[in-house]
Amino acid sequence: MRRLLLSQTVELLRRRPGVRPTTAQLADRAHVSIGTVYRYFADMDAVVDELRATAIRDITTSLAVGVGSAMDAEPMAAMVTIVETLTAAFEKHDPVLRVSYSTAEAEFGEAWAEVEEPLVPLARILPARLRPDLDQRALDDLVFLTMGATANLCLRIALLRPPDADRAALISTAARMLLAAFVPAES
Repeated sequence: MRRLLLSQTVELLRRRPGVRPTTAQLADRAHVSIGTVYRYFADMDAVVDELRATAIRDITTSLAVGVGSAMDAEPMAAMVTIVETLTAAFEKHDPVLRVSYSTAEAEFGEAWAEVEEPLVPLARILPARLRPDLDQRALDDLVFLTMGATANLCLRIALLRPPDADRAALISTAARMLLAAFVPAES
């Protein structure tokens, strides 16, 4: 029943992106009584919170797999793999991300920190390989900034892309932009 309520909430979110449904709408969509909804969830915030937690776990796993598969690739191919993987993960969870973070960028920052934290060791590999001249502090700063830029670029491609935009071209451009951050500044 819990899985049914969660999946039906996602369907409601797909129909009206960014609009949080009511428990009555969920009960109607799932063909259950409102009491059944309340037996499993205190309110719609609890439903959305569980969907968001599931999305964060899935995005983290997808990104870890993407980073792992990019480890031995040439820098541009590695960056395209990472951007593609994260964009696809965000697209997969589009309805939940839209309703979860439509009004609170700070909440996205907190959620992204949950995704980012276990990936920092992996995220350091490409910058460390491309910038052996950096000390630990400078490398940490570079990783911090590029992880945030990566999240923002991938979210824009996944959720805000104009209908006529070329997704593959945007991913390639984002990868080039991110890779440019690893080029040493000329003195």
